[in-house]
This record gives sequence, structure tokens and C-alpha cells, in this order.
Amino acid sequence: MEICLTDLVSLEIHLGSLDTLTRMSSGFSNDNYLLTTSRGKYRIRVPQYSIQLEQLAAEQMILKWSSEENNTIVPLLYLDTLPNGTHVSVFPFIDADSKFDLRNEQLVFSAGKALAEYHASVAGYEGKFPWKTTFESFNFDRVDMEALRNSIHEQSVSEYPEFWNAVENLLFRMNKLGKQLNEEPYLSLPHLSCHGDYAPANLLALQDKVVGIIDFECSRREPRVHDLSSFLLALQEDERYEESMSSWFLNGYQSVITLSGIELELIPVFQMMRSLEAAKRHFMRVIQGEHHVHAGLVMYWDRKTSKL
Repeated sequence: MEICLTDLVSLEIHLGSLDTLTRMSSGFSNDNYLLTTSRGKYRIRVPQYSIQLEQLAAEQMILKWSSEENNTIVPLLYLDTLPNGTHVSVFPFIDADSKFDLRNEQLVFSAGKALAEYHASVAGYEGKFPWKTTFESFNFDRVDMEALRNSIHEQSVSEYPEFWNAVENLLFRMNKLGKQLNEEPYLSLPHLSCHGDYAPANLLALQDKVVGIIDFECSRREPRVHDLSSFLLALQEDERYEESMSSWFLNGYQSVITLSGIELELIPVFQMMRSLEAAKRHFMRVIQGEHHVHAGLVMYWDRKTSKL
């Protein structure tokens, strides 16, 4: 949603007198603003979809724990609620390059090393998490096919004759993977507080080094390879991707933490898992009336997970 300076007046008690508010970026789930005040600069994050205050409070707890051990973690300073009920998050503003250079070997290595250092810093965390585990995500609150059909106007998918087959394929794979996550070898994988969306868009970089990790609202207890898979997926989707780029990242991670052979083997499965979760979130938002179905994305997710 769009916000203006007057929406944030309640923050003056924490941040000093408000000066300017400038939109920085918009992602899949959030809009980000740069707020300048008499005490400095801050990043304001506004969710595009409804989110519970308990989830943001859990994110704040994780960030407090990890930022005390690791100065690369950008803490969540304050939570505020706008007059319309929207919860906004306030972070310190960190100067960084405008774009993460995926072709920079030292920077990608640094991203892997920064992830391992984060994992090391939260190894003992036993508090709450913003998100359910992947097992819970696939096994609870399943997508109702009839509700989905009732929420979709057939005209929106008429150009994709295989659309409903793709939906059925995705729902079958969600159920299959949900069962597998409660079996070996998944149960024996090292679990910890994962970032949940460890990708270039959530890393702040200066030249050859990651100087900040942001946006932990998807954090959850998962096998640590879950975080590696999300960054590697972002690398592989780059149009100039080369296999050596994945090695840069994995070498950076393993300069701190050594991965087992089974973890490395399961990275492609965890990458498909991310696509399935994205598909489920999309279906649920369509059912809830938050947006229209994106038929092209559904077909893409079906292709991406066809080997599962």
C-alpha cells in the first residue's frame, strides 16, 4: 500500500522529527521506503498482504538474538501500526550498492560465507518463528480445489489448455513432499533458524562484500540447506548463469560450515520445494480474493517441479 509522511507521525517518539519519505523499491511481498528524520535515516517496510503482529514480533526476536552475535544482521528496531491497521517495520538504513552483482566471484563467495556465519549465530535459538515449517505448510491448510475453481474466472486461463492439469500436478506434488518431509533423510538433516528467503534481493553489498542481511519475515526452523537452495535458485535463474557461480557460493559457505553429501544432493529438491510453496501461497491468495490467478506462473511452477 502507498503511505505518506503523515501516516508515520507516531514514530516521532522513537526517531525524532520526520523530514522526508521516499519510495525505494517494491518486491513480491513488501514495499520499502527511505525515511529521513532529525536523528538519521531509516528503512520502512510495508507489507503488500495482510500479516499478523505476532509474526513481526517473532521476526524481531530472531533479529535481536542473531544481531547480538553477528553485526551483518540488520535489526528490526520498531514495529508500528498505521491508522488503517497495517503493521510497518522500521530498520536502520544501510548504505549499499544499488544492485547485487551475481557475476562478482568475491561477492558471491561473501554471500555464502555470510549465510554460514548467520547459521552459526542462531544455532542455539529456540524462540518463536514468523513462519510455519515447510512440513506444516504442506500438510496443514491444504488448497481446496473446488474453492480455487470458484475463485477463478475461466476466461483468465483459456489461453492455457493444460492449466487445470498443472494445478492438479502441483497439488499432488505438495501432498507427496509433505509426507516425505516427515521421513528420512529429511528428519536427520541439521535444522536451525533459516532466513527463509536468502536471496540477492535481501542482501546489502558494498563492492566485494555483503554488509547487511535484511527481511527475516519468512524465517522458520528448517534444514539449513533450505537457505542455500534459495540463493542458488536465484543464481541459476540469471540469464548469464554459469555453473561455476554456484561453486563460488558453496565454497563461501563451506569456508565456515561443511555440508554433508546428502545435503548437497538434496539442494535441487529444496529448490523445487520453494516453487511449490510459492504456488500454494498464490492459490491461497486467489481463494481469499487478494489477487487474480497468474496462469503463466502456475504453468512455470508446474514445469519447474516436474522432476519431483
